[in-house]
Amino acid sequence: YNNAALLHETLNGVRRQTFTDFEIIVIDDGSMDGTTEAVRRYDPSIRYIHQPNQGPAAARNRGVSLAHGSFIAFCDHDDIWHERHLERLLECFIDYPSTAMCFDNAECYREGVAEGETHIDKKVLQSMIGKRVPIRQLWQCWVASMSVVMVKKEIFEKLGGLHPQIWGLDDLHFYLRLAANYDVRYVDYVGCKKRRAVDNPLRQTALDGLIQCLEDLKRNHPDVVRAVGPLKLRMRLARRYRKLAERYIKGGQRDLARDMFL
Repeated sequence: YNNAALLHETLNGVRRQTFTDFEIIVIDDGSMDGTTEAVRRYDPSIRYIHQPNQGPAAARNRGVSLAHGSFIAFCDHDDIWHERHLERLLECFIDYPSTAMCFDNAECYREGVAEGETHIDKKVLQSMIGKRVPIRQLWQCWVASMSVVMVKKEIFEKLGGLHPQIWGLDDLHFYLRLAANYDVRYVDYVGCKKRRAVDNPLRQTALDGLIQCLEDLKRNHPDVVRAVGPLKLRMRLARRYRKLAERYIKGGQRDLARDMFL
């Protein structure tokens, strides 16, 4: 959405993959910045869909619904895949056929971030390599983004895709629903460069999105609550409501702050 200037670099990363039997689908979620022209200039044969702005989850769901392949890999408009990203993730599905979703690591880049700094810490990595990643580990150690994920299309559709009303944390909501019933594995490879923009709009919506995510899991997904632990979910939700209350206090919205504290 509205990131035409970076699309060329992102699509180059996709085109550089060592595994080449894939289709590219670009979902433009209502951009108004020349994204259409940017995609057509890059390659007119790319499957390009423009839709009214509905948010990341709806855009990804639309892409999956149009895909012909059995496996889905996502890439955000400002991230860059490394060359063996698809190859290494597909190897995981071959080596472990029961896998429903796998993911690799991401290196973050922006001014002020050390070169080579990865999303998942090395100590955590050792406990995930070559093993099924349990839901409680996904709960503690968040996947970098959808840009490092590959999932079986069949499982994605069976779960109903991503929740379009949960902004910013629709990915975590999906991972936890999937991990409560299916196998997830980690691939020890830095598969993506993830741009960390200083003014990333997701930072502003992440707190509200996480509350929406946790409330929906609590109300509608008892299998996730059991697997994570009811007390852990309630404690995380309580801490986020407290943070939201503190934000309202700073903004002078004392009535809303009181509601959040309660």
